[in-house]
Amino acid sequence: MILMDNEKEFPDWDAYYKENEVEKMPWFEENLDLDIKEEIELKEIKKGNFLDLGTGPGTQAAQLAKIGFNVTGSDLSQNAVDRAKKLYSDPSYVTDDILNSKFPDNEFDFILDRGVFHVFEPEQRLVYLIQIKRILKGNGILFLKCMSVEEKNLPRDKGPFLYSKDQIKEFFECDFEIETIKDTVYYGTIDPLPKSLFVVMKNKKN
Repeated sequence: MILMDNEKEFPDWDAYYKENEVEKMPWFEENLDLDIKEEIELKEIKKGNFLDLGTGPGTQAAQLAKIGFNVTGSDLSQNAVDRAKKLYSDPSYVTDDILNSKFPDNEFDFILDRGVFHVFEPEQRLVYLIQIKRILKGNGILFLKCMSVEEKNLPRDKGPFLYSKDQIKEFFECDFEIETIKDTVYYGTIDPLPKSLFVVMKNKKN
């Protein structure tokens, strides 16, 4: 189990989405994240039920829907969901807490987590893992992007937890078949783009 129990400060997400401009948020990326785009093309994935977890302003869900997926964008913040619905009409956007998710078992073929896992405290991570495994079909794919320990410019008392490749493997490998982990960047509004990891892993059948 990962031992990264230093305390972090995170905003009230609902208040954050009410008070801030979407286009200036650190994770705002209007285009489909380049890493997920390349992986989808490499695997020649063209259809399926896709969850954009922590959809925020809804950009990634909208782009996935545009290329043919049946997409649900979920977020803990009702204000984030309301904003996403105003910006994009095609995907379905719902308010849902992944730690107490209301999604049915085996609901999704694919899940994109572009910034949720790395905000959870140690005691929350196992709950996250259980829920992701539950709502993702057997052999379904989790695309995970999280901040890397190689990132040196972010404050240590705020923002996401940082992970190494070994820590990701240690946490996920019992429940998921890890296909690839690569060093990349987190596309958004921060300059320079923060260093991150992009992980592709398959849900092991129970």
